[in-house]
Amino acid sequence: MVSGDRMLKTRLFHWLSVSSLILLGMVTGCNQADRVYCVSNRPVFKNEGAGYELVNLAGREVWATGDWNPESFEDFSLPFHWLLWFKNDPRIPLSDNGVFLKSPGCPEGHYNYMYVFGKQFVQVVRLHSVGKRVDDQGLIRRTELEKYHTLRYSAGRSVSVLTSPDREKFIGVSKSLESSSEPPILPKGWLLTQHIFTEEIQVKLLGNVSVLRLSNKDSYQGPLAEDLN
Repeated sequence: MVSGDRMLKTRLFHWLSVSSLILLGMVTGCNQADRVYCVSNRPVFKNEGAGYELVNLAGREVWATGDWNPESFEDFSLPFHWLLWFKNDPRIPLSDNGVFLKSPGCPEGHYNYMYVFGKQFVQVVRLHSVGKRVDDQGLIRRTELEKYHTLRYSAGRSVSVLTSPDREKFIGVSKSLESSSEPPILPKGWLLTQHIFTEEIQVKLLGNVSVLRLSNKDSYQGPLAEDLN
């Protein structure tokens, strides 16, 4: 009986040790990264290339970089101790130019940076909720977040606008690098229309923003505060 109790205590000790290591990884998984907060150093993204993001679900953060290519990003795997982090699919912007005005929680023109895996990342988003179904089939999934992002669409640019049953409008912001050429399947009451801008416009996505991901992985963001017509 004593031997059995000792074996049980030994197993419990090992279980607690492993659990503690897992918890430590969840809490401090990215502590090996160097971070600086709210510095006056505006990031530069090449609009013709893909953007790459690491998402921290525990910290509710999204960190972006342009310092990758599709092949190396595909081959890259996050270390085991980076629990609750994942790679977002590479995104191609649909606007002609985009500027992040600040990182969430910072004054305008100031940004949080993370230096890890030999790359520089800037925090572009604070997450509120991720990937909630909008409809019963999950054809549209909604992520709620905070960001400070302006987009420029030049005159003559054609862009898709998604309209909800409540008449809220969301503009096409990005598509997946592996986006299907097939049109998305929309739930009843949702409408996708094409707009051609006769003059340059700027779309402001400031503060709380809804990101709608369609079945073909295209991303629409809003709701828009201004009429595009």
